Order: sequence, then structure tokens, then C-alpha cells
Amino acid sequence: MARVAVITAPNIGYRNTGMVTVDLAFESLRRRMDTEIDATWYTLHPPETVPLRECAQGTDFPFRFSALPEHLDALRDHDAVVFWGDFLHTRHYLAQDATNRLLDFGMAEDRAAARALLNRTLLLADQPDELLARTLSYGGTILNNMQSDYEDKEYGPLFSRLMTRSHRIWMRDPISAAKIAHLRGDRTTEYFGSDAALLSRPGDLDHLPTTEWSEGVRDGGAIGVFLGSRTRIPGWLPDFCRDLSDRFGAPLEWLPWFDRDIPAETSDIATRPGSHTLGDLVGVLPRYRLVITDTYHLCVNAWGAGTPVVCVGAPEPTPTTDDDYLTLSDVKKHVFHMAYDATDFYLSTLPDTREAHERRIDRIAHLVEGGGADSVVARIREHADHSETAFAGTLTSLLGTAQGTSRTVIR
Repeated sequence: MARVAVITAPNIGYRNTGMVTVDLAFESLRRRMDTEIDATWYTLHPPETVPLRECAQGTDFPFRFSALPEHLDALRDHDAVVFWGDFLHTRHYLAQDATNRLLDFGMAEDRAAARALLNRTLLLADQPDELLARTLSYGGTILNNMQSDYEDKEYGPLFSRLMTRSHRIWMRDPISAAKIAHLRGDRTTEYFGSDAALLSRPGDLDHLPTTEWSEGVRDGGAIGVFLGSRTRIPGWLPDFCRDLSDRFGAPLEWLPWFDRDIPAETSDIATRPGSHTLGDLVGVLPRYRLVITDTYHLCVNAWGAGTPVVCVGAPEPTPTTDDDYLTLSDVKKHVFHMAYDATDFYLSTLPDTREAHERRIDRIAHLVEGGGADSVVARIREHADHSETAFAGTLTSLLGTAQGTSRTVIR
């Protein structure tokens, strides 16, 4: 059986539902492959670093993470290494999110020590070229990278080495894909893959336990809402949501994608009684008529489940201070919708007239009821299936070479 090291972004306590779906998607892919894979899961600090969120407790996840800093040498014992999703290779992630978390958990004495550790773990600074030649990356992004990042004397050379000497790379957005094509000097190879979460097809996550919390939602009978987590709620948005609800004849319902208090601006939105599981949060998505959210991976998962999304985001998604995490910038949501001709559903936070909002609601309703939204769903699914075939084929070939065999990939 082939051994594959899977490296993902840390998700302490499984607090981020979207990141869980990214990890689950590799298991969805693994089950569809004819090649038998023994996956070993690594991340900077495992979920159990802090207590698991309530809805994740008791879930039989198909993976268990080890701390990558403690097992770096073990990577060489695997037939392939796969970086799976997220901002793992961007300079701002290494300098901001990742460094700050290492300091928070006492895994590094200072910022210099944290960066040195991240260079070894996420940029594979001390690993031989032979290991990089067995390394794949799928679903990552370098959307916010700039030339000044490459001028960094540590990051620039290490990033370039990893990106050019890895066996193959698929980025989750077309802008990152173009950047990789420039770097590798290859204008013919496809680098635009889907978000990794989309490699779970509808039904793939049905193995997660659900309860009446999601099962009681009638198909198309409600609009799921999760707002205020990533983007400021403009004053006009609650009325817009109510008007959209009236237009579709479906009540608004709070979807607790993250564990957080409901914002005061949306406190009148109904909440479902009882406790929910992580499986409920994913399983309810295809039952909704629409989802309204400002959160990237909820957009991705809802569209992947076949449910149209009204995505709320800033018109110019740029940070306002040097301390703002670029990983949370609205630009990733906007680019995702642009890539699939879905910007009819991207709702800017700029103030506008009521007449303009009514026209937007009419347009959304026309697309949902007339089949336009289904075209977006089909476009997203077709691209995800295409890039999965390319990734799975490459991984199988790589494993076959490592083990002296060659196998067929997808059933």
C-alpha cells in the first residue's frame, strides 16, 4: 500500500467548519481511487491542541493529525507528500497567522525562531530535492503574494525552490495559477485546480452523523444565513435579506457555521432548536433554497452542494492595517465568484438605492428560478471533476513510479 503524507492547515478544536471540509475532501478522493493509499496526516498543531468545539466532539473523523514539526524526518519515508489546501505557502501566512499561533502555543521562543520552524515545515527548507520531486500541492493559493514578498531573502529562494521543484501544483484560483505558470516558465500545464473542498461530491460526506437539526429542514424550505464573521454588516443588508426571503417565500434561518454569537443586526433571524453536529452543518446545505454569507468556505461548500449563494463582500477587499490578516481578505471570495461567472451573486457592501436592491433581487430570483444558478453549479462541478482527474492521475502515476507499478486512477 502506498504511503502518502498529507499536510494541511491547522484547525485547532475543529473550530473552522470549512477547513474540516477541505480535509474531508482528501478522504472523499482517496475512497474513489483504485490505488490503495495509507494517508498520514500532518499539521503544525493538531486540533486537540485546544478542546474540540461541541459539535465536533464524538465525530469519528477519518484522520488523526500529528504535529508536523515533530515528524519532519518521517516525510522521507512516504512515497509522496501532498500539501492540501489553504495559504500554506504565502509569505503573509507565514509571517502573520502561522507565526502568531506558534508563539501563542509556546512552540517558538520568538518570531525569528517561528519563521525558521515554518521554513522547515511548510517550505521544506531542509528536505532534499528528491523529496520535492515526490511532492504535490492541491487547492492552495498565493493570491496575495507580491514582488516585495519574493525580495525577502529567506522566503523568496525557499518559495521558488518549492514551487519549481515540486512534482506538480494545482492552485484553487486562476490568479494564483497564473503566478505559478510564470514562476515555472510553463504556459501549457494546467495549474488552476478547484478549492480542495469541492473534491467532495454531493453525497460524499453523508457518512458524517446528522440529527433532526438538519433533517427537519424541508428541501428548499429555508434560506441559510451566516453573516458578520468576515465582513462588516452594512445597515441595509438585514432588510435586503428579508426582501429576498419574501421574494422566495422561504424564511431566513441562522446557520451556525462557526461557534459565535449572532450579530445584533441579524438577531431577529430564526434559530433551529436543539444541538447540531458538524455533519448537520454540511448536510443542511443542499436543503436550503439559498445561502447568504460572508464566509469563503461556506460559499464554496454551498455551491458545491448545488445551492446558490449570495456572497457579501467588500468592493475593494484590501487590508486597512498592517496587522490585518490577508488570509481573511474578501478578495478570495470575489475571485472565486469571478472565476465561475457567478458575480451576479456577489453582493458589495457599498450603499445603494432600494430600487437597485430590488433589481438585484429580481436578477437573483430570475437566475435561481430560470436555471442560471444551475449553470454556475454545473460549471463549478465540471471544473472540480476535471481537476480531480488530473490530480488523482498524477498522484497514482507518482506512486506507481515509487513502487514500481502503474495503476488506473478513477472508477
